[in-house]
Amino acid sequence: MTANPTPTANPTLNPTPTAEPTPVDPPTAPGVRLRQADPARVRLLPGPFAERAGHAAGVYGGLSPADVLKGFRRNAGQPAPGNDLGGWASRTTEATFGQWVGGLARLAHTLGDTTLAARAVELADGWAATLPADGDARMATYGWEKAACGLVDVAEYAGHQDALRALSRITEAAARTFDRTRSPATRTDRDGRLPYGTLEWYTLAENPYRAFTLTGDTSFRDFAELWHYDAYWDAFATRPEPGQPWDVPVWLHAYSHVNTFCSAAEAYVATGDRRMLDIARNGLEWTAETQSYATGGYGPGEWSVPDDGSLGRALEWRTDSAEIPCDTWAVFKLTRRLLPATGQAAHAELAERLLFNGIGASLPIRPDGRSYYYADYRLGGQSTKLRHWDAWPCCSGTYLQAVAAVPDLIFWPSDDGIAVAQFLPAEIRWSHAGQEVTLRQHTLFPETDTTELRVESDSPVTLTLRVRIPSWSEGFGLRVNGEPVAGWDAAYGWALVTREWQPGDRLQVTLGATLRAEAVDRFHPERAALLHGPVVLAQEGVFSSPFALPGAAADPTLLAAALTRVDPDDGDGPFAPRLRYQPTDRGAEEQPVGPFRALAGVKERWPHRVYHDLNAPRFL
Repeated sequence: MTANPTPTANPTLNPTPTAEPTPVDPPTAPGVRLRQADPARVRLLPGPFAERAGHAAGVYGGLSPADVLKGFRRNAGQPAPGNDLGGWASRTTEATFGQWVGGLARLAHTLGDTTLAARAVELADGWAATLPADGDARMATYGWEKAACGLVDVAEYAGHQDALRALSRITEAAARTFDRTRSPATRTDRDGRLPYGTLEWYTLAENPYRAFTLTGDTSFRDFAELWHYDAYWDAFATRPEPGQPWDVPVWLHAYSHVNTFCSAAEAYVATGDRRMLDIARNGLEWTAETQSYATGGYGPGEWSVPDDGSLGRALEWRTDSAEIPCDTWAVFKLTRRLLPATGQAAHAELAERLLFNGIGASLPIRPDGRSYYYADYRLGGQSTKLRHWDAWPCCSGTYLQAVAAVPDLIFWPSDDGIAVAQFLPAEIRWSHAGQEVTLRQHTLFPETDTTELRVESDSPVTLTLRVRIPSWSEGFGLRVNGEPVAGWDAAYGWALVTREWQPGDRLQVTLGATLRAEAVDRFHPERAALLHGPVVLAQEGVFSSPFALPGAAADPTLLAAALTRVDPDDGDGPFAPRLRYQPTDRGAEEQPVGPFRALAGVKERWPHRVYHDLNAPRFL
């Protein structure tokens, strides 16, 4: 079976793949309106994320369709060859099926891999063939929401319109059959499942809104509107005044309550409702400011927490510090919608943390379905990276989706040029001023402190290059072909250079990454992680003493004297940046103060420390 490379016309569904926010200006309109780049025009160049994409394509593309579909076919009374996959997929793959299908379609689009696209189409069609005549997928809300995502992705990224017909059928059935109690989540019912098990119902609106944006079919919009989470969203409609705390519900299921902001973001894209944009923006900012560890991960024990020191206290005993693939996926989606809508470079910062320290530091999926799930940041010396105890958990779905979405985050075209939001080796081809232009980013960041952007075109082209100025930068600078230049859009966080670019011209960027300490929250000023720019450093925990340096969180010069950058070794593996620091004073001979490396370089089961009580190191 081959994938249809372009959407086919259908007068009923009327697919119109806009995928851009409705042009409703915010109160302060951005200086430039960015657009989502077509992932098929972006290519990851050799590096850790290209390695991850290729590995994920091999694992998920290698799954037997008969195995993936076996449970659905069995339940439908159809011949069901193949084997059950085990773990969360023992009876059916309902919990992650749509994520696998959508992730394959996205990855195929990015990699230009027609075999992967054909596999996504085959799975979507095979599943649709198990639907009963009434269209009722017989799925709980949890699996239905993921199936809807997969069907929209197969239509949008693989051009397969039958997926939208299947989505229309299951949406009509869900509108008839789903429980509409819509209980707001509480501390004792943190995912809103009571009284009838309708868990995470507040995430249902996202993909029907995407389907409406893609097709113009108002039945999708009408269904999405049923699942607005006003009881929660209302608390995020406005930011608190400067210096005031966020007055929002907490002690709820963390990932799904960040993920629900994606429904608000898609409501804005579909309808232009400014209030929905405010909710999505404030939701991301609240997550970054009060919920996130230095890695970008959030949700100790899968809880959202009050801004009262709970985040820092959780490090004392929780081993499930953050639900990494799921956390990453929600933030990537929010970033994808907020950057075009607001023009604010700062909305790429949390995604950057999760690129390097979240999905970029996770263990890769294994062919048997063993997937990285929880990050462990607890204090002491025995934090470890482990895969989940069950095969094919929820994070096996969001792992694929997050890896496939990396190209979405890097380049952002505009009418006058292009913006670079993430510093990864990649290139984009796009049409500007009547000609095809290629922008290629060469970088070994964070191993080196530079990135280079090279413009390739058939003839000179006038355009503006924008580069995100990171909040962590000390000494950011620009050179064009070796000559210093200056240009800043301080209101929106971009450095910019507008000129006539000759083919082969180079913009060289010094990023200004330095060693620093970052306190976990304001209630624990000396409970800190060490970072190089956005990259979290983990201390080796094997027969080593913890790192201590009182006052280092407030005085970076202390760190500069206490740690020295050293040459990396070759043991970090293909997915890890080669970044290492050695303590100046190694301490005791028997258990010296351990060295540091990028968290991504920590191997499975290897003891390490992410957080440190700098003024009172923990030996026990």
